Amino acid sequence: MSSSTAKKRIRQALAVSTAVLGLAAATSAQAQAGTAPVPADAGVLTTHAMETDDGNPGGRLEFRTLGDIVTVSDQQANDGHSAIGYVYEYVNSTTRGDRLYSLRDDGSDGVPAVARASDGGSHNLVEGRSYWFRICLIGDDGLSFCDWAAWSNQEPA
Repeated sequence: MSSSTAKKRIRQALAVSTAVLGLAAATSAQAQAGTAPVPADAGVLTTHAMETDDGNPGGRLEFRTLGDIVTVSDQQANDGHSAIGYVYEYVNSTTRGDRLYSLRDDGSDGVPAVARASDGGSHNLVEGRSYWFRICLIGDDGLSFCDWAAWSNQEPA
């Protein structure tokens, strides 16, 4: 092999190695920032989340499809407001149905309010159906900074 061919192959190998390392670093940074793409394979847990619409979100609602787990957390304890989350039947993209249940957390104990399918009743959401979710702050002045989202209860295969 000539010297120029060897140098060319070394440059190609180095370029491939650099590209692979760059991709690995980007993926690692995305994973640490929580923005890494989620592989669409079976067994991946689907989690949806939203926060109240205030500038420094005081409430957070998460919905995990596996086990129908809804978590509501007050992210600013002792500020005079609690976080309250609601689950409603889904009618269409602009209309909610009846309220199924609500969860409230005041943040005082550092433990979020949680509902699971295993709690039974309205907490056991129908598989494959969509639901409306709402998170708000609640205080002496009523509800504020509410946010809405419609998510499907589709467990991974």
